[in-house]
Amino acid sequence: MVGALSITYGLFYLGRANISVVLPIIALDLGLSLAEVGALGTVFFWVYGIFQFISGEIGSRVSPFRIVSIGLLGTAIINLAFSFQTSLIAMLALWGINGMAQSGGWSPMVRILAERLEPQRLKSASTLMPFGYVIGTAVTWTLIGAVAAGENWRIAFWLPGLLLLLVLAFWRKAGIDAPKATPSRFRPATVLAEARGIAFIMIAAALVGFVRNGSLIWLPTYILDTELIAENLVGMVAALTQVIALLGLLLARRRVGSSDQVFVTAVLMFSAAGFGFLLLTASTGLIAIALVAFAIMMLNGAFGLAVTSIPLLLAPQGRASSIAGTVNMMATLIGGTAGFAIGGLVELSGWAAVFGLWGVLLLLAALLIWRRRHEEYSSAARE
Repeated sequence: MVGALSITYGLFYLGRANISVVLPIIALDLGLSLAEVGALGTVFFWVYGIFQFISGEIGSRVSPFRIVSIGLLGTAIINLAFSFQTSLIAMLALWGINGMAQSGGWSPMVRILAERLEPQRLKSASTLMPFGYVIGTAVTWTLIGAVAAGENWRIAFWLPGLLLLLVLAFWRKAGIDAPKATPSRFRPATVLAEARGIAFIMIAAALVGFVRNGSLIWLPTYILDTELIAENLVGMVAALTQVIALLGLLLARRRVGSSDQVFVTAVLMFSAAGFGFLLLTASTGLIAIALVAFAIMMLNGAFGLAVTSIPLLLAPQGRASSIAGTVNMMATLIGGTAGFAIGGLVELSGWAAVFGLWGVLLLLAALLIWRRRHEEYSSAARE
């Protein structure tokens, strides 16, 4: 069950990570700046973030199986439609709707985990889920980088659109769902009380979301700018950094398994990623590529804990989908600004400024989680 959930969510990325590889090509083809095409990422993540909250609340009351099915169908159709566009305005509208469709994946799946597994198995299972989106990103970047070089950027959208229809058929065949729940009325007071209790991880998720989403959108462009890699191999090299990121997930899973410490593990890995990005401000060439790989590895390992394991530990019974949706909302809303902000910062001050900013933000996130590390044991005591 956990494997099917992880694979399905990873394949959602066919319809969202595909745009990262072709952003510079779209800009060149349409005569736009990097900041302008970066707005596609911003619109996506803002809409995705808002609907993460909405999907989280709906996912606490409605069949997660149905929500995921609708999300897969929607993102397939939007990608197919996007491949025919020539107007930036139309692209912005469609990619925003894609954010709505993509929000139907994560939060409902977290509810399935929370309600189908025993509490003592949640930590272990939650460290497996992030493997899906890292592998999904790597597969997408490799595939799109290989087939969408030069003027063939439109294939980067119609091909994932068709593949996502196959993913939908797989999901429907799997038929995984949460136990039926008695619908409860939406209470704003309850949501606000929960938000106060998890404010620290919401802020931390916002900080690291800016870094992670920025790297997802602009990392292929950075690799292209180094001029160390041929243009048609950029997607593959960017994908290799995601393969290396799997080592971060393995490291996070191994340490959580041996220490039973999710919060402290996240602190250590966010700190390592932060220092890695700071070192990048004074590095070039192959050393810089190696540091990027290290920082991405540690960032992804910790990010999986921040958006999966920690929300599951903090969520009251029956509210896992809502808590996961709220945390992811913060990660994606603030992370969405990386679309135009990083594009503009690169053009204004260069990549060193970007890496310095990312390093500081990750260290701040590590500090926030460290100060509330006792919450992990309080959650265990409540169980």
